[in-house]
Amino acid sequence: MELKRKPEFNVMTDMLIVLLIMAVVSVYYYGMRAAAVIIVTAAVSVAADLVCLKLRKKERDRKDLSALLTGLTLGLMMSASVPYLEAAAAAIFAAVAAKHAFGGHGCEIFNPAAVGFLFASLCFPENMLTYPRIFTDIPMSSVVPSDILTQSMTKTFLVTGTSSVSLIDVLVGRFTGPMGTGFIIVLAVAAVFLMIRRSISAITFFTELAVMSLYAFICYDFDPMSVLYFFAGGMTLFGMIFLSCDYSVIPKTASSRFLYGLVISICLIVFCRYSATENAVVYAVIVSSPIGIELDRRSLSFADMLKKRKRRKGKGLLNSRNKLLGSISETLEMLDNDDKRES
Repeated sequence: MELKRKPEFNVMTDMLIVLLIMAVVSVYYYGMRAAAVIIVTAAVSVAADLVCLKLRKKERDRKDLSALLTGLTLGLMMSASVPYLEAAAAAIFAAVAAKHAFGGHGCEIFNPAAVGFLFASLCFPENMLTYPRIFTDIPMSSVVPSDILTQSMTKTFLVTGTSSVSLIDVLVGRFTGPMGTGFIIVLAVAAVFLMIRRSISAITFFTELAVMSLYAFICYDFDPMSVLYFFAGGMTLFGMIFLSCDYSVIPKTASSRFLYGLVISICLIVFCRYSATENAVVYAVIVSSPIGIELDRRSLSFADMLKKRKRRKGKGLLNSRNKLLGSISETLEMLDNDDKRES
């Protein structure tokens, strides 16, 4: 059974509010350089979207905030020190290759922000995967001096299996990494807000949360702090909220959403376990998206499957009864014919 959806404009408005709050916190930690990167990705994303609409001779929907949301999400996933041209290239690729190449908003196969980030990570890994320290005076110039850059907390955790970041710092996001993705407390509040507002799928989110919590707890020697490192680092929790639960690519039925969350979790475990990939949630979401679309196409519903099974079972019982009655009728008819012959 297909679930009722909240009006898309209201969903986008809720997401915009949360992303702007995340942007403000990022600027507090990284200064005006963070604001500049976010503005570049947001502005270029909107501009690229308008150009694509113009080339495709399509009218712009004033209530469509998808380009702005993609730009903000993409900006928050980046390092505060990333060169502006690289940030702009990621935003253009997201709009052209991940959105309008498939027919525009509503026809996307992959989350555009995830695709834009993956493109930039593969093309510019040195700049995308090195990060300035919190509260560092980052120059506004396009090229940031290498002496203020370091690897992320996630990379350290993947290499050593532990981290020196304290519990408080993990909760408030006071560690090196993508500038808008590590604030566990803010993200947790945002997730609750968006689920209450029905702007993200609670079924998919809690499926991923349960599976990944169990995996991290077992994999990292039953250490609760390692579970927190796992969700805070690698933009895992951020990706679960803004990439995997995005209604533009998520299935429509409750059963399909549960299976979709399970598929993303399995893909995420595979990437974390066997590739040691930083920001594995981005890869997991991209790989899982076609499966989610296939689940959506088939409109998989456990309730409908049970109903069909009951119907088949009912038909089977009816056919068995008819066969039994037919056999009894034939037997009686044979006995009656035998009596007639004897008489």
